Amino acid sequence: MIVLLAGFAAIAGYWTFIKPLPNYNDTISVDGLNRPADIYWDPYGIPYIHAQSEEDLYYAVGYIHAQERLWQMTLQQLASEGRFAEFLGEDLVELDKYQRSLGFWDTAKQLEAQASPEIRNLFQKYSDGVNDYIQDNSRNLPIEFTLLDMEPLEWTPAHSFAVTRLMAWDQNIYWWSELAYAYLDGELSSNRLQELFPEYSDRYPTTLNDTQSRSIAKSLMPALKLEQKRRSLLSMEGSQWGSNAWALSGEKTESGYPILSGDPHMGLGMPGFWFEMNQSTPNHSITGATIPGAPFVILGNNGTAAWTITNMMADVLDFFVETPDSSDTDQYVINSSSEESEPFRFRNELIKVKEGDDILFRVRHTQNGPVISDLFENNELMEERIVSMRWTGHELSREAEAIYDMNRAESIEQFEEAVREFKSPAMNFTYADTDGNIALFSAGNIPIRNGNPLLFRDGSNPSSTWNGWVPHEDLPQIRNPEQGFVAHANNKLHTESYRHYIGSFWAPPSRISRINNYLEQTDSVTVVDMQQLQYDVLSDHAREITEEILPILRSDPVNDFSVALTYLENWDFNYTPTSTAATIFDLFFLNVSKNTLADEMGEEAYEAFISLNYLPIQVMSRLLTDESVFFNITGTDQEENRDQIIRQSMLETIEQLRSEYGNEPISWRWENVNQITLRPPLLAEAAEDLDAPGALKIIVKNLMSKGPYPVRGNALTVNKAQYEWDNPFDVTLGPSIRRIIDMSAPGRSLSVLPTGQSGNPLSTHYGDQTDMWLEGRYRYIYQDSTFFQQTSYQTMRLMPSR
Repeated sequence: MIVLLAGFAAIAGYWTFIKPLPNYNDTISVDGLNRPADIYWDPYGIPYIHAQSEEDLYYAVGYIHAQERLWQMTLQQLASEGRFAEFLGEDLVELDKYQRSLGFWDTAKQLEAQASPEIRNLFQKYSDGVNDYIQDNSRNLPIEFTLLDMEPLEWTPAHSFAVTRLMAWDQNIYWWSELAYAYLDGELSSNRLQELFPEYSDRYPTTLNDTQSRSIAKSLMPALKLEQKRRSLLSMEGSQWGSNAWALSGEKTESGYPILSGDPHMGLGMPGFWFEMNQSTPNHSITGATIPGAPFVILGNNGTAAWTITNMMADVLDFFVETPDSSDTDQYVINSSSEESEPFRFRNELIKVKEGDDILFRVRHTQNGPVISDLFENNELMEERIVSMRWTGHELSREAEAIYDMNRAESIEQFEEAVREFKSPAMNFTYADTDGNIALFSAGNIPIRNGNPLLFRDGSNPSSTWNGWVPHEDLPQIRNPEQGFVAHANNKLHTESYRHYIGSFWAPPSRISRINNYLEQTDSVTVVDMQQLQYDVLSDHAREITEEILPILRSDPVNDFSVALTYLENWDFNYTPTSTAATIFDLFFLNVSKNTLADEMGEEAYEAFISLNYLPIQVMSRLLTDESVFFNITGTDQEENRDQIIRQSMLETIEQLRSEYGNEPISWRWENVNQITLRPPLLAEAAEDLDAPGALKIIVKNLMSKGPYPVRGNALTVNKAQYEWDNPFDVTLGPSIRRIIDMSAPGRSLSVLPTGQSGNPLSTHYGDQTDMWLEGRYRYIYQDSTFFQQTSYQTMRLMPSR
């Protein structure tokens, strides 16, 4: 009986885990090809697809994406359509309502309808490739489908358009900041509120909102909770705001040609966000990173031009307070002066619920966008108020055409013409080419607004509506500057004299100052130098704050800070694995921030404030250099000052470290504290439930997750390793890919992923790059026939079945 049971277990394991693995040396007959397509797989599972036409190329791209990342693509479908409850149960009904209110699927279908016939045709061929893989491998599906008793969904072109809008939403968290500040207004005096604005913001010194708007902000806080739940479910934790990019001209490089470097920062999970490949036809070839679910290369190198992206940090969303028509509840006022009204537009959504009753959910729309307050209609603070949301991601634009044209650009002029059509998300494109050009182009729909852009806007006042978009020609751009490089790390690019409003919340300057200093002081730059800079963990922020607090700790007449002083005084401000000072400093900064701000703000507002940790970082960095009323703790009989709060926070820090890691400071080293565990989306959260089956916990922990691993750096170093402030030091965000392209030899460049190419836990390419990523190593990726001479490969052929 034992042998029999073991045999059944082995057979089940084979069909569940081993059978879904692809054979990279195989010939496969498929229905959707016109002519054979060859796929050459390198030792890291990167496919080099050679097809005879564009239609066959993108069919093969869809087939390969489905083969390697079908479950990840299915999650994209559930997110875009708002169908989590249909397959996972009633606990996710509120999340589905949220997703459907945001309207990704509705927008995607409109984007498909207005796309050019050529793009629709290529998206259809991509969808055919996905669906043919599903049909041909219905018994070889990824383990997630077995665990959740699901079948794959049909892929359509609309899903590929939805992928672009999901990415745009993930990059759009500006509204978190605006809600937090609106909530704080009314709680704090105008002067105190102004102290809480980041130093590098375009600040508006007037009071932000009235009492009514403050209560609206508080009533919308549940939206922030839903958004955080969505991101946690999909392993997209973190602000999603981060990225480094720079390009050096040939004047500063050893080869005499430009070098481009980029490492977009995103949530880190298993598998990763990007899927690398080479796409080749007789007329075109490009290598780079794709998003599973979309056919074109997003971060590319076509042998002539190369580019990478960073978040522009633009304000692309506003909340509008709408006035209902007193005589007709199905209408709202669009002009209070003329008493003009128009009817709401309604969109009915049927939410299917696993093992539950279907739910009919109605989404109201105004001229500004979906009514987001309907999600919280039982919220007493909302009362009868109606709040709609206008987001640039709901506007119809042509990102698919833009990316397609970027893939084929052969000059800087062609590339900029393609960038002109890219509207959502608002991004900066850093560019280099073999003609010696380097550039940075800002692209996106940036609303032109009247009045204070941080206010809730009056939907009944026509002057509050958006007045079109900042012209592309007026957006920041830099071409071939005299300094010999362009760089961006989510910092403010424009000067105070710039006439348009782009945003108010920029990344702290620590990363960009380090990058600029390095590039300014270096000549004859090589690819090795760029590797070192991408892996750099020196923090100017830590240096500045440490120099500020050391005299205060040294002069304490009562407490003994000798342990902290020993490490901080000898620290080189690098977040290396063996650094104890890094741990002391980061935990101190968390404590001093909470001790300074939480009592004044209140717990709920403080949690919202630190959910975007670049805000408290910038605010506290400024407060610690000044005396501020925030250092006085409310509710005590004495009046505290900055020095007392600093000392108190350091005492708490040392006590916490001793309690958590032991009395020996050597055990407090950064490698023992700052760690990352790469977890699968959805199932990782399901496995943490106390009622989750034991088998699921074992599979997720031991088979589908990787780690924990120690990680160099923190949120403010070039090699970013960001954790959530409410859960230190569990790293959730960092470089989602590192790329370096030397335009003197674009046929072979450097790249590395934090995980690997495959989404199958038993694949050799599931996490096979993690060690390299952690250690700052790279592998080669090829753009031309150099591939066939310089690496081993396996060959898969897709053959037309007819």
